[in-house]
Amino acid sequence: MKNILFIITKSENGGAQKWTKEQIEICSNTFKCFLSTDRNGWLSTNVNVEDKLLNKLIYKRFSIRYLILLSKFIKENKIDLIVASSANAGIYARLVKLLNRNIKIIYVSHGWSSIYNGGKLKFLYTFIEKQLSKLSDSILCISNKDYNNAKDILTINENKLKLIPNKIYPMLINKRSENKIIKILTVARLVPPKRIDILIKSIENINVELHIIGDGILKNYLKEISSNKVFFHGEIDGFNQFSDYDIFALISDSEGLPLSALEAMSVGLPLILSNVGGCYELIENNGMLIENNIQDIEKAISYCILNHSELSIKSKYLFDEKFNLNSCKYEYLEYYKEIINDRK
Repeated sequence: MKNILFIITKSENGGAQKWTKEQIEICSNTFKCFLSTDRNGWLSTNVNVEDKLLNKLIYKRFSIRYLILLSKFIKENKIDLIVASSANAGIYARLVKLLNRNIKIIYVSHGWSSIYNGGKLKFLYTFIEKQLSKLSDSILCISNKDYNNAKDILTINENKLKLIPNKIYPMLINKRSENKIIKILTVARLVPPKRIDILIKSIENINVELHIIGDGILKNYLKEISSNKVFFHGEIDGFNQFSDYDIFALISDSEGLPLSALEAMSVGLPLILSNVGGCYELIENNGMLIENNIQDIEKAISYCILNHSELSIKSKYLFDEKFNLNSCKYEYLEYYKEIINDRK
């Protein structure tokens, strides 16, 4: 049985962490799985693995000490493949290949931060990513948008790219009574790239409630600009009550292929998504793509309310057709086997 190490910078609840958790679940009967992350958190306590490397040195962009610790952990556990799912994790995973040429590396792009959040240093970050890609055996892109950006902007060798759009296990559909008032749900970190502020302002003149699952540095500010129609529930580990709501909205300046939107689709919620990253791949007559302005969001909310039943059916159908991990997990398993067994 081959050994796979999944490495991710933070163990906190999030999209990349949920993806990693479910990958470990589908791999556990075929491979021996290991985890490397910062600390005991949501991810590390919710997976069953052979062994863990927990160390906050992974926060540093480059730590010789952490690189040595990681290399030692890999040798002791005879790791065959590393699957890295965050920027820092991707740096260390690929640098460790310099110390062990036989190990195979997959870097998972959950949205190219070097492109979306690079700012004035975008050129430098994209250059570094291109160089690191040469140490990768494969780069897994989770959306068509990420795949095309890797090929066209980062100019990564197409032979190293693999496209498997994000897939998750469906959420449970809870039996519930009809809401007396339309409830809009958003699940997101309360940080600047997530434009919760615009979403809050967009419901001021509409008879709906906005329910926010998540926490972050903007929480106090967002509460200050909110009315009594906005409800802050904080961060809820393993949140799965999507079917208690009517519409899902995710307003953001950058995204990969958001797992929270997939979770909402799996229970048939109409979607309102910003037209960024791979979000367009989740909309096929089951909601609306919007620009990040109040007028667009207001129109999208009205549209989803008026066409709710039809949009709900199409959202569930699209999820089952393209994004249901239950019917697609063997695609990942065959991919991992192919990379491990590639002797080139």
